[in-house]
Formats: sequence, structure tokens, C-alpha cells
Amino acid sequence: KLSMMSVCEQEEAAEMISEWPVIEQEVHVPVKKSSNSVHLTKRKHKVEEENDVQSFKTKRAHTLCTSNFEEPLVKVAVAKWWRRQPEEVKNHYTDNLPCSENSDTVLAGIMRLEITQSFMRSEVTRLKDIIKIIGPSSNVQAALGSFFEKLEDFDPAKHHLEKAVLLNSDNPDSEHKWLLGRVSKQVKVQRDQRSALHSLPSSSNLSMPVYQKVDRVSAEDLTSERFYEEYSSKQRPVIITDLRVTASPMSPQDIKTHAGDCVVTLKHSVQNSCEWARLENKEKITVSDYIDRIEGLDDESQLDRNASPGYLFDWSLPIHCPRLVEKIRIPRYFAGDFLQRTREGSLYRDSWPSLFVAPAGLCSELHVDAFGSNFWMAVFQGSKRWVFFPQSDLPYLYPQYPNSMDPVFEADIRNPNLENQPLLHLTHPSECILSEGEVLFVPAGCPHRVENLTKSVAISANFVDLSNWDNVLEELELNALVDPRSQDLLQQFTSLTFDKKMKFYNSEIPWSEFKS
Repeated sequence: KLSMMSVCEQEEAAEMISEWPVIEQEVHVPVKKSSNSVHLTKRKHKVEEENDVQSFKTKRAHTLCTSNFEEPLVKVAVAKWWRRQPEEVKNHYTDNLPCSENSDTVLAGIMRLEITQSFMRSEVTRLKDIIKIIGPSSNVQAALGSFFEKLEDFDPAKHHLEKAVLLNSDNPDSEHKWLLGRVSKQVKVQRDQRSALHSLPSSSNLSMPVYQKVDRVSAEDLTSERFYEEYSSKQRPVIITDLRVTASPMSPQDIKTHAGDCVVTLKHSVQNSCEWARLENKEKITVSDYIDRIEGLDDESQLDRNASPGYLFDWSLPIHCPRLVEKIRIPRYFAGDFLQRTREGSLYRDSWPSLFVAPAGLCSELHVDAFGSNFWMAVFQGSKRWVFFPQSDLPYLYPQYPNSMDPVFEADIRNPNLENQPLLHLTHPSECILSEGEVLFVPAGCPHRVENLTKSVAISANFVDLSNWDNVLEELELNALVDPRSQDLLQQFTSLTFDKKMKFYNSEIPWSEFKS
């Protein structure tokens, strides 16, 4: 059942919506008069009515301006409106809403309801009327743009957000600029999609392309220079074999020994989630209890989505369990990470490697790694099926940007429906099975889906070098509008003194040397 606490929390954090003053006008019934006097009376009433309307508008505008009037953006406005609905209305729609405790996912489900769509359309009309009364307003333009966005009318959303930023150009609201950047991504996607539709064959000839295989290369035959030239600089995924990332594989028992008492937040897959990879927080548990839980599961057993054992997903080892990370050696191909050239305490500098532990059957749905970063993963136990698409395929996978610069994809590549999503015909998928002892490189901006075929243990890290430099700067420029740490990292990267030279290594780098 739906818990409304998450929506209420959004409302309580918001300012109250300003209400327009209600002005009651007395209606007078004129007595019967001669035709001439009736004509004069009509003229008199018309002038008085026009004066009353103008006076009403002036009073209203004065009230709005002098009360430091502000309009909330769409998420807060919808949350407040939904809370005011009678319980019988909310209960009527409960079965149509996502089964989630995540406020963004619940609110997105509410916004898809026709009753909410109607409310949002009425708010668009109201906000347009406000602009007619009080004139240009950065705040109201931004609110109007945010409503158009959730109505999926992205061109006018972008238009009004551009106005909001322009009206306050001397001291622009960083949130408005960030929102404009996010909506601009969606506008570009839509334009690319419209253009691509013209190149499709007839519907009877649409099909999902054949998946290509990912290269598998031994580290003995792959120098760091060749890796950069043939794979990372060309944004090609590759599996690298014969690499020793640790002196001994990181087993579940090893993890229990060093991190068993640590408390972790497990993830689970939620249908129609707005979160990255459609993974949401499930529960808190100790590492030891979680490993005991999944060790008792059979790889052949079918997992119930509603009773998932959970996924220990992307758990930072340097932050939460430094003892485990000390035995790791960074593969030579990724050891020139620019993040390690930033100041101590900088964003992302100490975030990785991170730990992944999962039972068979759990997935992370189609997603792109954050802030334009490259990614690598080493598997110590089990196997994972990976499906990739090049960055250029992103519009054909029907991305949405509901809450961040990281897309959530509408395309269902497990059961592709080309009647509803014909642009899948234009994609260039590839796939691989990543097994114990292998390391995978995933290029920046590359949409991918990961399925655990067996119980698995793996570590991963994101990194920056010249191969994804432009992607990273582009994403940081947007995130810096609302995140001071992103702004600090961007300033370091764009400094004239920052070292952007590629460094190539001949062997794996011990953790202590990597961090020195």
C-alpha cells in the first residue's frame, strides 16, 4: 500500500502557496427606464465595470508584489494539492500508483494520473494569468516551465525557463538554470527522436538488432597505450583477462571478516522508479547478516520482486571499510585517474572502489554512469550479463530526466516492443558475460543493463582521463549550479595548473601508491 508520508514531507519543507484575494462584487438590478436612460445607464455600468476590473487587477497585482509573492515549482505544488484531496479520492487511485516508499517515484506516479494532469493544466492557465496581471516574473516563469515539463510539453518548458533565467540575469537563480539544463537535455532528445523517425523502414520491417559481442583481450597482449587508443578513446567496451586485482580473490567470507559489523543500505529494483537504474533503498542490515541471507539462496530459484533479498550495490570501500580496500591493486589501464590529482576531500576522490554483492536474478536496469565518468568492474565470484549501447544510441532508448541529469530509460530491452518504441530498431547493442577473474571497461555515456546470473561478488570504480574529459566537464558545469562540491571539482579541473597529461603504466598499482 502507498505510504503518503513521503509526499507530506515534501509539502512540509515547502513554503505556503500565496492565495489571490477573493473580491465579492454586489450585483444591482436596474429599474425599467426610458430607452435613452437605459442606454446611458448601460454606458455608465460598462465604465464602472471596466474601472472595477482594472481596480481589481491593480489591487491583486499590488497584493502579489507587496507580499513577496512566490510560486512553487511543480513538485511542491502537486504535493500540496494532493495532500488536500479527500481520502476517498486518494484511496481510489492507490492501485494506480507505484508500490514505493521513494517520494520522487510516488510523486511521479501521482503526476501521471489524469486528475493530476487536469490540475497541472489548470495551473498553467492560472500562472499565465498571473503574468498578465503582474508582468514579467522570473519566479512565475520558472514555475510555469516546471509545469510544462511534467506535462511533457518540453519546448514551452524550455522557453519559460529561459525567460526565468533572462529576467534575473544579474543574479540568476541557480536552481532555475539547473532546471533549464535538465529540460534542455530532454528537448534535444525529442528533436533527435523526431529526426530519426524519418529514417525508419515500414513498421513490418522493424526488429531489434542482433547483439554484437564485446572484445575479450588478455592483459598480456594489451598495453596501456593500446587500451587507450583502441578502446577508451573510441568509447568501446572491452573485457580484460589475466589481471590480478588482488593477491587472493575477495570472497564472501573475507568480506564478512573485515566488514561483517558494518551496516549497509540494500537496494532493490522498483518498477517505474524514478531513481537511477530503477534501484531504490530497501532496508538497513549488517554485511554479515546480508551475506548469510544470500548464501542460503539457490542460484536457480526465482526471486520475487516484492520479496527481494536486496542488493549490496555500489558500497564505497574507502569510506566505509578501508581495511578491505588495502589489498586491492588498481589495474594499469585505469591508474592514471585524474580524480586522484585533486585535493584531499574533493568530490569523488575517495568514493571508489565500491563493493557489489548480489544473489542470482537481481538486476540494475538500463542506466548511464554519473557525471560523464568511465567505469571498470572486476568480478571475484559468479557471473553477470551486461548489455551495452553506444552513447549515440541514447535518444533511441527513450530516456527521461525526471529529477536529475542522469536519465531513466523507458525502453524495455528484455521485452522490446517496437510498435510502441520503434527507434529501438536503430540501436547498436552489444553484450557479454563477465565472469570470475575478469575486468570490464565501460565507456563514459554508455547506457547499460546488468543482470546477476549467479551469486556474485565484484568491485568497481569510476575514473576520469582524457578519453572522457569533455563529458565530465559538461556534466560538472550543470551539477555545479546546485552542488558546491561539483563546483569545486570543476574549478580544479579547469585550472590552468591542473595536470591533464595521460600517464601509462606497465603493471597494476598498489592501493597505497595509487592514493599517494
